[in-house]
Amino acid sequence: MAGRRTLGIVKPDGIVNGKLGLILAHVERAGFKVRAARLVRLSRAQAEAFYEVHRGRPFYEELVTFMSSGPCLPFALERADAVATFRATIGATDPAEASPGTIRKLFAESKGRNAVHGSDSDENAAREIGFFFTEAEVADLAQ
Repeated sequence: MAGRRTLGIVKPDGIVNGKLGLILAHVERAGFKVRAARLVRLSRAQAEAFYEVHRGRPFYEELVTFMSSGPCLPFALERADAVATFRATIGATDPAEASPGTIRKLFAESKGRNAVHGSDSDENAAREIGFFFTEAEVADLAQ
C-alpha cells in the first residue's frame, strides 16, 4: 500500500506532558485511521537502531538519549498520501517555525522535544512500521 501508510510516534515529552490523547485526536481529525499502536519504552539499542539513518549527525546522540528516556507511542496510520499529509499535520521540526494549528506548534516544547515523529518517505514509512509492528499487527480496516 505505497503512499497510504506512515508511522508516527508520540515521543516521551508528549506522553509525560499528558498530550497523548490530544495528539491522537488531532491525527484522527486530519483523516488518518490508526492501524496499530503500542506504548513502549525504547532501550538505547532500539533507539540507536531506529534512528540509524541519522548516525553521525550532530543531533543523533541527543535524539537517541531522549527517545530512550521514557515511554513513547508508535502508531501506524493510513490515508491517501499518508507521508506528506502527516508531515504537514505535525509541522516543522522546530515548533517556532511550525505552522499554526500543527501538532508541533500546539504541543512541542522545543526543536529537540518536539512531541512527535513522522516518517519522511514511503520507503522509510514501510521500514519504520516494520520496526515496531508485524504485518499481522497492522489492522486492515478497508471494507
